Amino acid sequence: MDKLAKIILAFMFLFFLVYALPEIIPLGEFWDIVVQAPFVALFAMIFYKFIVVEKNKFSSKKMFLLQTFMVLSFFIFFEGHGMHFTANNIEVLMAESLPFIHLASLTFPLSNPTAQIYFWTIYSKIYYFDEMLGHQLVYTGFLLLLVSGMILELWMDEHKSLGRADYVAIIISGGVAGFLVVQAVTEGQFVPQSIVLSIGVFGVFLLASKGGASLKESPFTLFVVISVILLLAGLLIYGLATDPVYATFVGRWPPPSEAKRLLTQFLAFNYWEELGWLLLLL
Repeated sequence: MDKLAKIILAFMFLFFLVYALPEIIPLGEFWDIVVQAPFVALFAMIFYKFIVVEKNKFSSKKMFLLQTFMVLSFFIFFEGHGMHFTANNIEVLMAESLPFIHLASLTFPLSNPTAQIYFWTIYSKIYYFDEMLGHQLVYTGFLLLLVSGMILELWMDEHKSLGRADYVAIIISGGVAGFLVVQAVTEGQFVPQSIVLSIGVFGVFLLASKGGASLKESPFTLFVVISVILLLAGLLIYGLATDPVYATFVGRWPPPSEAKRLLTQFLAFNYWEELGWLLLLL
């Protein structure tokens, strides 16, 4: 079995555990910073080591540009993790703390101008850094890292044929990756951006493969392409399952993880009429 195919399969198996484990076992708020982000960085270096061979024919300028692109991708990825971690802790305190919610409901009724200032300035800004920009930077950096690995592999001159076991491993890995990324970008309010980046992946593939590199002989590129195809298919199903125009391009109802929070806030602020409308629409 091809070494790179083995690494891809191991990466997706471990990535699934790293991603899913906090959903089963409460591992604390530092999991993203201490485990998830370093895990992606570690495997990015492993992929780099196995894709790049000493006999490559890169020009120094070409290699420098690609390495710069990878460093910028890392920067965006880690900046998003740091932003999300910080804003999420503040936002959770403001939105999910029962004492805070009850205090706000008593002190700042909805008809009070102070409440309007609070909800539309302070809370909305923190929510933006937490659930929107933070996620957007993380997913953009992650997808750009995949693109940089794909370019790196396509520019290599040493491609070899893959066996049936290699294709099985890559297809399974691509399926897992597509599932996880669809769940992540829909939860992270990153649907339009992920569609643009996914289409961009195909454009990069066409440009980078002009040298004659075959998709059948490029395991990492094949993995990325399969993942992106499944990502677009999953987003299409997601859009059709809801309002395709509103949910996919304009916005959507808050993600499933916020359902308990919304219910708590409705109860605390006595938004019974709004709750009824929401249940009716759902």
